[in-house]
Amino acid sequence: MLVSTESGGLGNRIKSWVSARRLSADARLYWPLTPNMPARFGELFLNDVCIDAVPSQAQTYKSWRLAILPEDEPYLPRGFAVVGAGAHPIWRGLGAGWWRLRGRRDDRYRYMLFPKQHSRKSTRRDARHIDLEYGRIPESVRAAYVPLFAELQPQPDIARRVQEWWSGIEDAAIVGVQVRTWRDDARRYRKYHLPARARLLRLMQVEPQDTRFLLVSDSDEFIDYLRAEFGPGRIVSFPRNTKRENSWQSPEGVIEDLIDMLLLSRCQRLAASYLSTFSEVAWWLGGARAEIAVF
Repeated sequence: MLVSTESGGLGNRIKSWVSARRLSADARLYWPLTPNMPARFGELFLNDVCIDAVPSQAQTYKSWRLAILPEDEPYLPRGFAVVGAGAHPIWRGLGAGWWRLRGRRDDRYRYMLFPKQHSRKSTRRDARHIDLEYGRIPESVRAAYVPLFAELQPQPDIARRVQEWWSGIEDAAIVGVQVRTWRDDARRYRKYHLPARARLLRLMQVEPQDTRFLLVSDSDEFIDYLRAEFGPGRIVSFPRNTKRENSWQSPEGVIEDLIDMLLLSRCQRLAASYLSTFSEVAWWLGGARAEIAVF
């Protein structure tokens, strides 16, 4: 038996489960309740896959990274991964600048945001990881994972809430924006969120005036800030009953996080926070087709 045992946040757990399903059609899921995950899997999804304990002889998959199988490797050259790569920032900056100069959207530096620095422990130089690489992921690998993400069945009440609200705002001109402020991690807040704010504003400012933004965030305050910047008519967000910054503290908060994720998955264009598996999973749930801008 293979059991997914990832105990991180919502996005991490979903990715771990999907990887286990790809490795074994009979995979099971151990979904522990933790301080940052108070909702049971059954409160979120219909799939009958959970077990209460991991059998002693079972193999486990405990990783937020999507599994790479031998059949994937011909399509993923050594050093494929960009996000989290340990190359020196000068080389990364030169590479990113050369990509911008050429305007080649398929370049390997597409999702490398200079001058963000990363530990060499995050990704090996020969890494074939596909996590957070979005449109750079080869079509054959995407085709293997999209049906597995599609197997997730939200609880009917969750699906109903998503559909009812989406039917009132559905618009081809809407852009999904997911802002991870890292409000729970002061180091990451300084390192990732603060430098990214200017890029996000630029991405939003170049949009035509009739473009609206579906805002999802871990911060009510930041959504209010963007609403003040762009006007309430251009900013829409699901009317939550729980505070975004405290969503991880209650089952209802996690349910509303899942609703936000499912709404993002319906957008044809996404602006995604760097290193956030929340927007990454939304992209996969949408069929891995949405046009992505990373900030």
